[in-house]
Amino acid sequence: MSGTPLSKTDLDARRRLEESLLRARRSRRTESPAPAVGRHEAPTELRFRASVAQEGMWQSLRGGPGSTPALIAGGLRLSGPLDTAALEEAWNDVVARHDNLRSVLRMEDGCLTQVIAPALRLTVPVVESAPGGLRDFTHQEVDQPFDLAAGPLARLRLLRVAPDEHIAFLLVHHIIGDGRSVEVLVRDLGARYLARTTGTEPALPPLPLRYGDFAAAHRRLVEGPRGAEVNAYWAARLKGAVPVDLPTDLPPPAEPTPYGALREVEVPPETFARLTQLARSARTTLYTLGLTAFQVTLARASGQRDICVRAPISYRDDPEVQDLVADFSNDVVVRTDLSGNPTFDELIAQVGAETNRDFMYHDVPAHLLEPHLGDPGLLDRLFHVQFTAENELEVAAVLGPLRVERAVPPMPYVSRPLSLRLRHDGKGARSIAIYSTDVFSENRVVQLVEDFHAVLTEMTLHGDRHVLG
Repeated sequence: MSGTPLSKTDLDARRRLEESLLRARRSRRTESPAPAVGRHEAPTELRFRASVAQEGMWQSLRGGPGSTPALIAGGLRLSGPLDTAALEEAWNDVVARHDNLRSVLRMEDGCLTQVIAPALRLTVPVVESAPGGLRDFTHQEVDQPFDLAAGPLARLRLLRVAPDEHIAFLLVHHIIGDGRSVEVLVRDLGARYLARTTGTEPALPPLPLRYGDFAAAHRRLVEGPRGAEVNAYWAARLKGAVPVDLPTDLPPPAEPTPYGALREVEVPPETFARLTQLARSARTTLYTLGLTAFQVTLARASGQRDICVRAPISYRDDPEVQDLVADFSNDVVVRTDLSGNPTFDELIAQVGAETNRDFMYHDVPAHLLEPHLGDPGLLDRLFHVQFTAENELEVAAVLGPLRVERAVPPMPYVSRPLSLRLRHDGKGARSIAIYSTDVFSENRVVQLVEDFHAVLTEMTLHGDRHVLG
């Protein structure tokens, strides 16, 4: 996203949502206290209507050819003496802290309902693994389906590679979490583990909001005037849009499969240094620069000049939802017209302004937006290529005597033919291409990433050059 200020429309929508959340919090404070639970009484479950986003994902999970599980994985390599019993207790502390980790989803009276258990205790199995066994283990875990009606909807496993080396493997169903949720869980798990092993209290403040409050407030927003405004915006924005003709090199199989692979390539350090400098001088972001370069790469490869790319967006607008474990993601389509053959500097400004405006209309999930577009299946067709730029997951370098490193579980399935991630920190960046092995060879993907890096370099050196020659 660019540094362009938010519009009054977006600020009004955000204000309405935050006011609704505030009313929910005030209502809880003024309600009569819940009756005390007697010695032989069990605490009751919490029930509420699932969010509009959860309803959309529930519908998409009905299956079909080539369907993939909606899962998010994370991993940590732990080197040193690990107290596995303390880690299990720490995980259960985290489960007690976050409602969605104790939740299930069921159809009740024709309505998708989220049910939060008052308490839940989980085990953390320890699995012996050979060095390099993370790939096989990931495939096995991903192939064990989550039962949304029975739970649990998140799993923590330990792979013991050596007596003093373990990999903590975390798998979360997307219906209760997103990428930020994994960061929160990693942070909270580390804090609780330190507390368990040192006898101290973790520095984790109480969560100010429950997901059920947000779900109700967001539904009111989407079903009101704001929802109609968003639907009208996208109906106009996507009129006549067509999918990008991807530069695949394999004939599509008669029966598509969900299998994919990942290729990771470091952005040349000198290119990254110039990219960060360009972001500062142009008063924009690495996201905008990466998206611009990716759209130019696709335009050059396809010959098309109307380029549509799926762009996931997080709508954790209210600071009070920053630390909730829940799915606050939605997808928009960034559509860019390159027919005028602008210069790089001109295109950066164009993409920044258009993306910022598009992201202001993120409120309505795809399954509710689709019927208003007048072209059945349009979003599915436009969502077949994706771009994201994101900061590296920050993890504590040490947990007591443990050394901690990030470990990326290699997911075996893909949801679309091509996704490109620009993952960065203050020191460097990596391009991560996730692709369908049905239609892309590894060599073709490597070449595509190299082309992307070449455009990044050209952009940083020749801002006045026309993007299409």
